[in-house]
Amino acid sequence: MTTIVATRPAPGQGPAVRTCPQNTRAHPSPVYTDVLVTAVRTLSAPAADARPVVTTMEDAMPHPDEKTFATELRRLRGDLSLRELARRACCSKSIISDLEHERRSPTPRIASALDRALAADGTLVASANAHRQRGNGDAAPNGADDDLFQGWDDVWRRDFLKNAGAISAVTAAGLGADAGGRELLSAHTALRAAHGRLDNLRGAAAVYAQAIDHHQQILSWLANTRTAAERQRVAALAADTGGFVGFLTYDLGMAENAATHYRDAAAHARQAGDLSCCTNLVGQMSRVVAEQGDYPRALDLADSALRLAGTRAHPAVRSWLHAVRAHQHACLRNARASENDLGAAWALLDRADDGEKPPYIGYLDAAEIGKWTGHAMVRLGQATPSYLSTGRKALEQAHVDWPATSVRGSAELLTASARLYAATGDRDVATDLVSRSVAVATTTGSTRNLRAALATQALITAKA
Repeated sequence: MTTIVATRPAPGQGPAVRTCPQNTRAHPSPVYTDVLVTAVRTLSAPAADARPVVTTMEDAMPHPDEKTFATELRRLRGDLSLRELARRACCSKSIISDLEHERRSPTPRIASALDRALAADGTLVASANAHRQRGNGDAAPNGADDDLFQGWDDVWRRDFLKNAGAISAVTAAGLGADAGGRELLSAHTALRAAHGRLDNLRGAAAVYAQAIDHHQQILSWLANTRTAAERQRVAALAADTGGFVGFLTYDLGMAENAATHYRDAAAHARQAGDLSCCTNLVGQMSRVVAEQGDYPRALDLADSALRLAGTRAHPAVRSWLHAVRAHQHACLRNARASENDLGAAWALLDRADDGEKPPYIGYLDAAEIGKWTGHAMVRLGQATPSYLSTGRKALEQAHVDWPATSVRGSAELLTASARLYAATGDRDVATDLVSRSVAVATTTGSTRNLRAALATQALITAKA
C-alpha cells in the first residue's frame, strides 16, 4: 500500500506529494476521553509498590479513637448539601455519598479536591493518607479519578452552546464605565506578554516566581469581580496566566504539577467561554503525556481537543492541535493518520494570522509546524527510512525560519534535528547539534529540553 506525504506548497503552487510505503498498524478506536482525565490519571498514578503491606486484620482497622476519612468528611460537610459540595469539588454526588458511607476509598486527588472545597486546611488529605497507610484501598478504586472529572466534555459543549449569546453580549458591554478596570486589564495583559518574552529568552526559571505571583493576583481579582463583564474578561486572563504557569512548570520538569495548572486553567477558560483556550490547554496536556511515553492516552487527549474544537476554535489553535496529533499518530506508527493531520495543520496555518490570533498561541508560525513535521517524520522514519528526507527538509527550513527571540525553544528544534541526522548516519552533524541543544537547555534552565538532549546524546554515543 502507498500513501501520500504532503509538505507545504510554495506560493502559487499545488501541494507537493510523494508516495511511500504505509505502515498499516491500526490504533484502536480511542475511548471518548473526558477533558484532562487521562492526563491526570497518567501523571498521578503511584508506583506499583507504593501500597502499604497489611499483615493482620488489626492493621487494616482504624483505632477506636481514630477519625476516619468518612467521619471527617461528614463532620466538615455539616449542613452543606451534597449537590453544593459536588459543584465546588467538580465531582458527582454519588462519589461523596460513597465516601461518607465507606463504599469507596479516597484517592489523593479527590481528597485534595474535597479538602479545598471545604477549606479543611489539609485535614481530609491527611485522613486519606492515613487511610491508605492502613492498606484500605487501591490508588484509584472504582474509577474515582475518572468520576472526579466526569462529564467535562458534555458540560463544555452544553455551556458553550447555551451561553454563546450571553457571552457575546457581555463582551460587547466591555468592563463598563470603569476606565481604571480597563487600564488594569491592559496592564496585566502586557505583564503576561513580558513574562512570555522573558521565558523565551532566558527560560522558565528566570520568570517562574514572578509568573506564579502574577497568576495569584489575577485569581484574587477574579474572586472579587463585581459584574458579569468584568468576570468574563478576568477569567479569560486567568486561563492565559494559569496555562502559562502550567507550561513553565512542565518545562522545569514537574509534569504532575503542570497537569493541575492546566486543569485549573481550563476551568477558567470555561468560565470565560473561551473554546479556543480550552482546547489549546487539552492539547498541551496531550504533549505532556506523550513525553511521558503514554502515546495512546496522549492521542486520546488530542482527539478530544479536536472534537471539542470543531470548526469554531481559532484556526491557529486547530493548526497546532493537528500538528501535535500528527506526532502522536507517528509515535503509534500510524503513518496515514499522521500525514493527514500534518496536511490539515499546514492548511489551517494559512488562515492563522487573521488579526485575531489569541496571545497564548501567538508563537504559531511556519517554523513551529515545521518542527512538528520533523518530529513526526523522525518517528515514522524509524520504520520507514524514506520519511527521513521529508523530515530533514522540514527541520532545515524550520531552522531558517526560527525566531531569534525564541532561545529556549530552539533547544527542542536542535534535538529533533540531531535525532534525524543520527538516524541517517551523519554522526558528526548529530553530535554538534545535540551539543548545542545541551548548551541552550542548560543556559535557559529547561529541565525538559535538557533531558531530551541528554537522552539523544546518549543514543548517538551508543551508535558510535
